[in-house]
Amino acid sequence: MSEELQTEAEVVSEQTDSLEAVEKAVEQVVSHNDELAKENSELKLEAKSASDELAEIKGTLEDIKAKQAAPAFIATKTKESESMRSKADEQFNIFLKEGIQGLKTKAADMQIGVDARGGFALPEELRRDLINLQYETSPLRQVCDVTTSSTTDVKHLAKNGSAASGWVAETDARANTDSPELVQRTAVFGEVFAMPLIYQIALEDAFVDLKGYVMSEITRQFNEVEGLAFLSGNGTNKPKGILDGHTAGSNAALDNAAATFQVIDSGVDGALGADASATFNFLRAVVRSVKTPYLANCRWMMNRATHETLVALQNADNEYYMQRDVTAGSAARLFGYEITLNEDMSTAPATTGAEFPIMFGDFAQSYQIIDRVGVSMLEDPYTQKGATSYYTRKRVGSMRKNVETLKLVSIAKS
Repeated sequence: MSEELQTEAEVVSEQTDSLEAVEKAVEQVVSHNDELAKENSELKLEAKSASDELAEIKGTLEDIKAKQAAPAFIATKTKESESMRSKADEQFNIFLKEGIQGLKTKAADMQIGVDARGGFALPEELRRDLINLQYETSPLRQVCDVTTSSTTDVKHLAKNGSAASGWVAETDARANTDSPELVQRTAVFGEVFAMPLIYQIALEDAFVDLKGYVMSEITRQFNEVEGLAFLSGNGTNKPKGILDGHTAGSNAALDNAAATFQVIDSGVDGALGADASATFNFLRAVVRSVKTPYLANCRWMMNRATHETLVALQNADNEYYMQRDVTAGSAARLFGYEITLNEDMSTAPATTGAEFPIMFGDFAQSYQIIDRVGVSMLEDPYTQKGATSYYTRKRVGSMRKNVETLKLVSIAKS
């Protein structure tokens, strides 16, 4: 009996030893797996870091290859442009302070442009600056087609009429069809001038931005006279304006041969409509009068007073047609089309006579502004003592293009 018990004890002991061995083996396997997992995690981080470094190196190599493949003259041209602009600014500042003689003396190593009157011909960089400043402040320059020409002989061919067509059977005779005629438009140029004045004390003060002041003053003076000419100029010593040759107060069809736009009259005494609802119905009809292909780039043009009149109109429920929430902005659109403000335009409602208070259409297709290459400046230190004026001149022209793309809104006060 005791032997049997001894045997059972031995068996139990052996089983316990065996379980301990298995448990130890399992622990070793788990520990080994943990070590492997840790190593794998570290390897993954290292692999990701290496991939990121390789991607960065690859990007750098691509940049280097792109720069090597680029034409060599690009970098040279940029440096030359910077150098030319620096010289242009230097010339201009010397001219403003010391005149053309001072410019010839101090800038002897530079190529200086002198016009027939002995004035300073602005370098091309400064001429472009002037045009850019005008673009930023002139409503018509912002929306019309603006280009530059080296000559005043600028022409444009426009289509007058449309081509006819028809249906025929295979063996039917083909009759001749009408063909559209081409009409020639010619740009009309004029010379515009400005005469900013600077007092001697400012010329002697090194801290005054002479270039900035003179350029902004020239821009202001040019825009004042150009804006009115582009709108209503009669073509005599000035560009031919958009409104020239049109009569307000009655409807008129467009005329391709004469290059005149369609006039749409409200038919209401001095106003755009008999009431608010009629006014907006009339303006909606103006939109419908433009052919669908031209509508994408259309916009309204009016002065601030006319715009305020439209903004103030309310429906029967006392809701504003154009602006129902005072926090929603300044009602910059009408029927989805942008509104450009131009203070040179007349006002609706009219108090007397016939006017064109609103235009609608694609201005870029209908009217072109042409800047003649070259702007010159002549100093005058004698007329006003203690000050110098700078007579600045340039030639600018205009031309009507596609007269189908713009509508003139007319009102008349009896």
